[in-house]
Amino acid sequence: MKKKHLSYLFLVVASLFLAVGVFSHGRFIPKLHIPKLEKKQKEHSDTLSVCLFYHAADYFVYQGSVIGFQYDMLKQLEKDLHHPVDITIESDPDKMFVTALSNQYDIVCFDFDKTNYVPDYLTLSNPVAYTYPVLIMRKKANVSDSVVRVVNTAAKYQNKLDFSSFDNNEGWKIKHNPDLAIEDLMDMLVDKQIDYAVCNYNEAVTLMPFYSQLTIGPRVGDNFPRTWILNTHNKLLNDTINQWLEQYKETNKYQTLCEKYLSPHSYVISRSFGKSRNSTSQYDAVLKKAAAKYGFDWRLISSIIYQESRFIPDLVGFGGSYGIMQMMPVTCERYGITDSSTVEEQIWAGAKYIAFLCNIFRDKVDTADLYYFVSGAYNSGPGHILDAIALCKKYGEDNTRWAKVAEYLILKSHKEYYRDTVVKCGYYPGKHTVNYVDEVMSRYNGFAITKEE
Repeated sequence: MKKKHLSYLFLVVASLFLAVGVFSHGRFIPKLHIPKLEKKQKEHSDTLSVCLFYHAADYFVYQGSVIGFQYDMLKQLEKDLHHPVDITIESDPDKMFVTALSNQYDIVCFDFDKTNYVPDYLTLSNPVAYTYPVLIMRKKANVSDSVVRVVNTAAKYQNKLDFSSFDNNEGWKIKHNPDLAIEDLMDMLVDKQIDYAVCNYNEAVTLMPFYSQLTIGPRVGDNFPRTWILNTHNKLLNDTINQWLEQYKETNKYQTLCEKYLSPHSYVISRSFGKSRNSTSQYDAVLKKAAAKYGFDWRLISSIIYQESRFIPDLVGFGGSYGIMQMMPVTCERYGITDSSTVEEQIWAGAKYIAFLCNIFRDKVDTADLYYFVSGAYNSGPGHILDAIALCKKYGEDNTRWAKVAEYLILKSHKEYYRDTVVKCGYYPGKHTVNYVDEVMSRYNGFAITKEE
């Protein structure tokens, strides 16, 4: 009996220690409590798959880094739950709508009227944030004086609108534009093709710095929650995500996040793209022209230049790399670049070199991953990447995909791999290049969504 009582006492004490461990020190859930479960039939079950809709406040490139309200929140989720988050960005609202109903991802970040799909088809998270609809109109416009009272809404915007607070609250008509984004409607407002548009306040705050002729008008509806759409098959995981959301929203980090992105005085928003939302640098014109001649996306070379030199034209780097493209002396000589070459000449030479790298890997790798291999080769030289491809093939892995080849590029710092008979270029500390590729491609993917091709 005495032993039995001691066993009960041990269980009680152990439970208390466990509870303290879960809810103390930041109140976040430790890794051992995140369910790996039967949630996905994927090789890496620990990875949370997320599809994030491109929303002006949620995902953009600022000073070369991808940031945004929901993007940063997902990165914090990754950190607190100790699970990698794989984020896919989608800009087509129709595709996003289908994705939201498909259970293809663990989390789908997309705002649309979910009323008609709950609870039969959707599993919604706890609120991520709250917002409300507002009118967008030209400055000095007055809703009371308006004769034409047509309010234009963008694709998939179906939240209820209310004009009862207006003096002339009768006669307002709503026109849905299923093929247009809010930026398209704002351009039409500037061109005086329409008089009013509506969007969420959070989105309006983000876009106003780029439309000096427009202003945020009165609110035209109640607060509504922004929620994530969760995979209906992941009950335990969904409970964890909801618990994390409730805890995170009570932290100073969340308040700072809101001030950073959702405030009309946000320094990040106002400075994010300079004078143009479609600009990456003062050299965009020559970047576009050179990339077009050599047959690749100009946003790739822009992302590489930012990584290499931050667009500083006379930078001298480690090992003698020079200029805005930071090519090594032997490469500069091959492409006719000297320390007296102009920035434009450096860009043309860099574009020609990138095209050369594209030709090396185009028939060897998956098309979707070509720019990963090219940016890796730009950093390390093509020989080390080809070595990693050969190692990957030898060990029976898919050597056409960067994720697998990157693993063997890192392993080239180990003797048993860099002395392998398939390796031609010897030792290489590949982790640096893998990190380089991650940063370049994260920026490129951000440019691909936010900058016109």
